[in-house]
Amino acid sequence: MFKMPTIDLSAKSLLTLSQLGIFAVFAYWSVDGGVEDNFDYLFLVMMGGAGLALFLSVPNARMGVTLGIPALMVVMGLAMGENEMMFWAVFMLIMIGPIAYMPAMATGDPTLGLDDETRLQRLGIIWVVFALFMMVGMVGLADMAMEGELTEDDNDGNEYTVTLDSTQQTIAQGGLAVGVIGVLVFLLTAVMGREVGSMRPWHGGAMTAVALLIAAYLSMTGEGAPAESPMDFLMILCMVGLIALTPCVAYEGSSDSSEGE
Repeated sequence: MFKMPTIDLSAKSLLTLSQLGIFAVFAYWSVDGGVEDNFDYLFLVMMGGAGLALFLSVPNARMGVTLGIPALMVVMGLAMGENEMMFWAVFMLIMIGPIAYMPAMATGDPTLGLDDETRLQRLGIIWVVFALFMMVGMVGLADMAMEGELTEDDNDGNEYTVTLDSTQQTIAQGGLAVGVIGVLVFLLTAVMGREVGSMRPWHGGAMTAVALLIAAYLSMTGEGAPAESPMDFLMILCMVGLIALTPCVAYEGSSDSSEGE
């Protein structure tokens, strides 16, 4: 019914821990600052259970997490008369799906039922979509680079705006350029199978991860930035780990195997 993963300092193990950490932070955020209704408890159990199910490789966990969490949010939104919940259900589907599937696809989990060529092709597409979603939608790097400010909501639903000075905006523009180049390198080398000098897919992953770190730094240091908690730093670390380690585990391992054969 489950399989205890090996925990060490290998890229594969760190990728698995990054996935678990993301769900742990989601679970913590559901009750951070107090519990207003039973939905907060439900979200806590849902996210905690999802993280453990994926970590322990429970059968059908990936499908259950990817579709189950958004579906439950839709049901709860209808029951509570909160139409905004529908938007967040779609948002969670786009976010949770790649988080649930990318580590398994990177490591070649046999339960996926995919041959290596198909698995890597699909993983490449999912990674590109998720990386762009993170840079544009999650960390707001594009907004900071083009507009010099970022408007977000805190955990209590209060809106705040982070304003960058000219130097910080230039850094954001550089970070966006690095991220876009990283995605293009990954797209060309991993998805399209092209040669780009000595570049490898993991180079694209590393550059994209650097862009995310730059965005996180600017969102924390710009004028009007709220105080960050340790769990916020953990989420950043885990997201960066997911982006950077997935290409490393998937394509470098595949390359090594092919050369060995």
